[in-house]
Amino acid sequence: MQSLLLLLPDFSLILIGALLRRYVVFPDGFWPGVEKLVYFVLFPALLFNALANVRIDAAAMFPLVAAGLCVLVSGFLLGLAGRPLMGLGPMAFASRLQCAYRFNTYIGIALAGKLHGTLGVAVMGGLAGAMVPFANLMAVGMLARHGQVGVLREISRNPLVIATLCGLLYNVFGPELGASVSAVLNRLGGAAVTLGLLAVG
Repeated sequence: MQSLLLLLPDFSLILIGALLRRYVVFPDGFWPGVEKLVYFVLFPALLFNALANVRIDAAAMFPLVAAGLCVLVSGFLLGLAGRPLMGLGPMAFASRLQCAYRFNTYIGIALAGKLHGTLGVAVMGGLAGAMVPFANLMAVGMLARHGQVGVLREISRNPLVIATLCGLLYNVFGPELGASVSAVLNRLGGAAVTLGLLAVG
């Protein structure tokens, strides 16, 4: 019950986002602009800040990453197995197949942070950063078969992957973040959760 009460504000933001989208008229491009801001600026700042400042036990992370990869691959294979039931063309199937294994990073990091604080954000950020390349390989690989996109190009441009790698490298090799830099990143991270959940709605 206590966990449900802790999560209530986050789910409330999703509901508020849905109500805003349905009943409040915003200019064309408003919500896509919010999603781009969150995806390219705010969430990368959150991931970098969390990973740069916390001690992560690689041995403890390995089982979590392995479990996440098993779930990801299982969803992909089950989705492939259901192709005969869908009656879709190659491109339509490749697009819809992503629903079987794609995960929502915004919700995962928001819930991890609410339940476990900064360590939860760092661990979930590390997990998401580890899973994003595999998810992109699956998704982009299916589309690339039809000449739509390049796998390595898409992964190398993914801001969540870049932020994760930069955060981990900074954690290992960089000096401690200054108070001013941490304050800016904390504010960006707080905005990422709020706007990200509203955009999910």
